[in-house]
This record gives sequence, structure tokens and C-alpha cells, in this order.
Amino acid sequence: MTRVEPRRLVAALVLLNLGVLVYCLCVLTTTGQTVDQRLMVSAESLSGDLAEICADFVELVAPVSAAGAVLVVCLIAWRGNRIALALRAGIMTLGPIATAWILKYSLDRPNLDGLVQHNSFPSGTLTCVTAVVCAVYLASAHRWRIVVAINGALLIVGTAVSVVVLKWHRPSDALGALLLVGCYALAVSAFPIRISAPRYSTLADPGNERLAQV
Repeated sequence: MTRVEPRRLVAALVLLNLGVLVYCLCVLTTTGQTVDQRLMVSAESLSGDLAEICADFVELVAPVSAAGAVLVVCLIAWRGNRIALALRAGIMTLGPIATAWILKYSLDRPNLDGLVQHNSFPSGTLTCVTAVVCAVYLASAHRWRIVVAINGALLIVGTAVSVVVLKWHRPSDALGALLLVGCYALAVSAFPIRISAPRYSTLADPGNERLAQV
């Protein structure tokens, strides 16, 4: 374990406060609820054939997320410091998902805009996808992280657009999910660890063993 990076902890705290601000403005105020609802309806009406594409896209979310979770397990098994890496990946994956579930069923959505609907803040679907992508990123080797980041960003953006276009969630729900996972990601990455490739017994040759000890 290397030294803690306080700047990431501060950034995580900033995202946490932004998430609270988004909830207060978009859920607890009449103007926020109205604008949020209109944005969701506008996204659906202006989408055209995009709705069918989004419907097909979200069908891939569950298998892709499952594949990502399996990939995280494989990366942990391949890398060094398995216990520390597994702990980070577990917190990065389960933490946001559990938090989103608790918030969705515990936060109140007052009936301010005349639409009696249950609270959907934050989006659990987007939280799950983003958390898995971040876990894969944290467990990946540095040379592969750019590839994970690009493909993960495409998956996250596609999921965010899909849940809004399909009227599963309002834009504030998607933004809240991203802020929630971002908060966890920064907090977890603030405690970096040295990750190395697993050490194998190279060759059963006493000469090589003596060279390895030099």
C-alpha cells in the first residue's frame, strides 16, 4: 500500500455534495421536477428510431455486466496482491449498487409537478454498469486501461441515453448514478496499491534460482 492521495478524497467529497445538490434541485423542487420530466419526454419524442436501438442496447446490459464481473475475477486471479485488489474491486462494485438500491427505496419524491410517481433517483441500471466498468478499469494493467476506458465510456453513455429515451429514468437519475459511482471510484483509488504480475517458479534450474536471488 502506498500513501493516501487526499486530493482524490476531496474530489470524492465534491461529487458526493454534487449528488446531494442534484437530488435537492431536481427532486425536491417543483421547477426541477418539471424540467427533469420534460427533458425525459423530449428525449423520447425526438428519438425516432433511436428508441428501438435503445431497447436492443439495454438487453445487452445484463450479459455485458456479468461478463465484466467475470473479467474482474480473472484479472484479480492473474495479478499480484490479490486480497487488496479483490477488496478494492468488491467495494467498487458492490458499494455503489447497494447504495443506489438503498437510496432509491428510502428517498422521498414529493408530488410537486402533478405527476404521482415513485422515486427513481438514482438509476440502478446505470449504477451497475458504471460500477462494473470502473472495477474492470481498476483491476486492469496500466497498458490496457485506455482500451477499457474508451469501451467502458461508450457502454456507460449508451446505457445513460437508453434509460432516459425508454423513460426508465429521468436525466437527474442518470446523473445521480454517475456521481455516485464517481464518488466511490475516487475514494477507492485514493488508497493505491502496488499491483504486480503473479510470481511463478521460473525454471527448475538451481542456476536460475541463484540468478533470481541476486
